[in-house]
Amino acid sequence: MVDNLVHSFGMQISNGIPILDFTDNKEDRELKAMEKMLIELSFKPDVRDYLSEKLKIPSLLGID
Repeated sequence: MVDNLVHSFGMQISNGIPILDFTDNKEDRELKAMEKMLIELSFKPDVRDYLSEKLKIPSLLGID
């Protein structure tokens, strides 16, 4: 899940990719900047390990 609100990931924080807020931002290029990572993810059988390593979200939240 890609979202600008981390709490949207709920109990599946390891499956989430946080992005910057994009509301009314016609210059938003956040998804374009993530293109390579999203393509890499499409080949992973389980995105949780990859995202944990790349983004460190569980570690930042102290839940790893």
